[in-house]
Amino acid sequence: MNGNSRSDPASFMAEFDAPELLNLLADGAYITDTERRIIFWNHAACKITGWEAHEVVGRSCQDNLLVHVDKDGHQLCGHEHCPLHRSIVTDQPSAEPLLVFAQHRSGTRIPVEVTVSPVRNRAGQVIGGIEMFRDLTESMQDQLRAKEIQDMAVACELPPDDRVSFETRYQPRDIVGGDFYRIERVGPDDYAILVADAKGHGVAAALYTMLLRSLWQEHRPDLVSPTRFMGMLNDRLQVLVRDSGYFGTAALAAYNAVTGALRLVRAGHPAPLLFRAKGAVESIGGVNPALGMIPDTVYHETEAHLAPGDALLLYTDGATELFDDQEQELGKEGLLKLALSQPPAGTITGFHLDQLEEQLLRFSNQIHLPDDLTLVKLHRPG
Repeated sequence: MNGNSRSDPASFMAEFDAPELLNLLADGAYITDTERRIIFWNHAACKITGWEAHEVVGRSCQDNLLVHVDKDGHQLCGHEHCPLHRSIVTDQPSAEPLLVFAQHRSGTRIPVEVTVSPVRNRAGQVIGGIEMFRDLTESMQDQLRAKEIQDMAVACELPPDDRVSFETRYQPRDIVGGDFYRIERVGPDDYAILVADAKGHGVAAALYTMLLRSLWQEHRPDLVSPTRFMGMLNDRLQVLVRDSGYFGTAALAAYNAVTGALRLVRAGHPAPLLFRAKGAVESIGGVNPALGMIPDTVYHETEAHLAPGDALLLYTDGATELFDDQEQELGKEGLLKLALSQPPAGTITGFHLDQLEEQLLRFSNQIHLPDDLTLVKLHRPG
């Protein structure tokens, strides 16, 4: 073909084949069938991972090869959270790049930015998936350090107490996130539990959570009174509110492990769910303005009681503002149904947060959860 002549796009593209084009890319790329057996591995994938094509083609991508983990170290391969698996089963490409950590041939971990998409045949049927990845090693160090600092800020090491048990799940959408939770023993028999959601995502929202951690420590004596502590938070955070209209939302609970007494204040936050061992479920907490919305807000608390066997679930809106493939929102009622679908009959307080997180992902019909997610479960043993 004469280099100066014009040709139609179809004729031009007929001069190439897919493997040749993929091998020209600087990003790693591989293609699998629906069982995630690798059928193509490009030159850049070899360079980034150290694995040659002849070593990996025909093998499963989870067969001691990339063995993706997320930013928190959770295994993705072979599980619901695998981005490529999610793309194949949902028939959806990733809407934005995902951060995972792949395994180099040497055994070291490589931060990579991943995009995934289903592969279809000419009839439109999904026959596999393609994953493209870019090495982020040089640009990732500062973000990973920020994650370490935020993880330390939310870490809660509680002393053993047979009278109460806590379970938590914290999954920021990005390396760092805007959700914050804190559980602390503030007296021989008393606990304070905070779940907050700063407006926004990423680094700016993460900086807000560090401020929350500082205010928690500074005003720790006020935790005995949820209304007083929440009023302080509102006043201190107001200076950060500009065009957004509010800083964020929060729910703060004070719990007595002897009596089961619970005092709760929620500031624009989703209502916690109280699961009764006898079978009933209640939404608790009166309506109060979000943090930073109205100066000098006087917050009002709700009183409740956990009988032996009861459980309380606090969560951020990342657990309810999810949409399925029919654009139906999960909502609070949907979250409740997912939790109740786990345990056998007669043990409605026995749901597990790791399973609930996977149920949320399956409902969303997306590659990953679109928002930060925090779940905190308080259980009074029967």
